[in-house]
Amino acid sequence: MATAVETAAEGIRQGRIAPWYLAYLILGLLTAGLLPFLLPLMVAGVSHRPGEVAYVSGAYNLGLLGAPFLGRLAERRHVYRPVFFGGFFTLGVAFALFPFAGTLAAWFLLALAIGLATGAAATVATLFIVNFAPRREWEPRLGWLQSFNGAGQFAGLLVAGLVAGGAYVGGFILASALAFAAIVLGGIGLPPGARQRLRGGLSDMQMQALLSATQLGPGIGGLLRHSHRLHWRALLALHRPLRGAFGRFLLAWAAYNFGVAAFFAYYPLLMRRSYGIPAPVTAFAYAAAAGIGIFLFVAAGRLTGRYGGEAVFRAGLALRLAGFVLLALPFAFTLPGLHPLPAVVAASVALLGFALAMMAWPVLSVSGTALAAGLTPISEGAAIGLLNASGALAMVAGTFLGGPMVRLFGYASLPPLAIAGLAASALLMSWRVPTPEPGAPAAAETAG
Repeated sequence: MATAVETAAEGIRQGRIAPWYLAYLILGLLTAGLLPFLLPLMVAGVSHRPGEVAYVSGAYNLGLLGAPFLGRLAERRHVYRPVFFGGFFTLGVAFALFPFAGTLAAWFLLALAIGLATGAAATVATLFIVNFAPRREWEPRLGWLQSFNGAGQFAGLLVAGLVAGGAYVGGFILASALAFAAIVLGGIGLPPGARQRLRGGLSDMQMQALLSATQLGPGIGGLLRHSHRLHWRALLALHRPLRGAFGRFLLAWAAYNFGVAAFFAYYPLLMRRSYGIPAPVTAFAYAAAAGIGIFLFVAAGRLTGRYGGEAVFRAGLALRLAGFVLLALPFAFTLPGLHPLPAVVAASVALLGFALAMMAWPVLSVSGTALAAGLTPISEGAAIGLLNASGALAMVAGTFLGGPMVRLFGYASLPPLAIAGLAASALLMSWRVPTPEPGAPAAAETAG
C-alpha cells in the first residue's frame, strides 16, 4: 500500500496525474460498477418481462457506437470541454429520470442517451491526453487514467453490492448526483486552451494510444469497452485486411464477444434467479475479481511479451470457457435422469465459474490487442480500430439476441450460448496463426 501511495505521489509531482482524473474514476464507478447491476434489476423488476433487459442494454451499446463521431466533433470544432462536460450532464439527467420511466420506449431512449454520454466523456478524456500532452507522456498518463477507471469500477461494484438488494431508485439518484459531481471535479486541472487543429486527423501513434486506453472490465458486463474507440475509416476498409490470419483472428474476437454478450446483459438476474445468489453477493464477487484483474493486466502483458499474443489469447479463451462450463454445470444436472445439485453446491460452482469468467478479461484484452497489432497487414492503429469495431458490433448483436433467448428458453440458455461463442473462437484460433516475435515488425500476410 505504501508503495502504491508513493507511486501516486510521484505521478502527481511529475504532472502525470491531474485532478480531473477523478471525473474519469466516477465514470468507471457509474458505468462499470453501478449500471450493469442497476439496469437489469430495475427493468426486470418493474416490467416483470426479463426479455426487455436485452433491448435496454442493447440501446446502451448502440449509444456507445456513436461516440467516435462526438470525439471527431470535439477535435474539429475545438469543443473538447463542452462534449466532456455535456456527457456528464447527460448522465446526471438520464440517471435521475431512469427509475421513473416505466415503459420500454422510455428506458430505451434513456439508455441510448447514457451510452452516447458515456462514450463521449470517455473518448474526450483520452483526447485530453493524446492531443495536449507531450508524446513521451502518453503511455504513463493513459496508464494512470486506466488505473483511475479501474478503481472507479471497483468502488462502483462495492456500492452496487449495497444497493442491489432493492434500493434501485436510491442507486440511480446516487449515480445522478455523482455524475453532476464529476462536472465539478472534471474542471480541475484540464489542459488550458486548445491545440492547433490536427491536419488529417490523428496519426497512427495517436490513434493507437487512444484505442488502447481504458482496457479494464469484461465489457463492463457487456455494456461498455471497445465500442467507444472505433476507427470508422478502418471499418469502411474492412474488406482489404480480412484475408489470412488477421481476418481469422477478427472473426474469433467477434465470435467470442457475440457469445458472451447476452450473459453480461443479464448476469445479476441470472445469478439470483438460477443459482439463488443474491445480487449483493454477485456484486462483491465481481469486485473481488476486478481487484485481482488489475494485477492480471500486468501479468498478461509480461506473458504476452514472453510467449506471444496467440498463446496467451488461447489461454484467456480457455479460462473464460472453463468459467462458463462451471456456470452451465448446475443447469446440466437438472436434465432428465440426473439429480439436481444441492443448492449450496450449485451456488458455489456458479460463483467460481463467474469469477473465472471475469478474471479472463485482462488476459483476453491485453493479448488480443497485441495479437491484432502483430498480425495486421495495415497500420496498427487501424488494426486495433477493426478489433474494437468487430467486438463492439458483435456485442450489440449478441445483446439483442439475449431477449428472445431468455423469453423462449430461460436463463439456462445463456451459458451454453457463451460456450458456443467461445468454442467457435477457439476453433478459429486453432488454425495456424503465425505470430511475430515480440518487438518484430508485422509481416505481410498471405491469403488463406
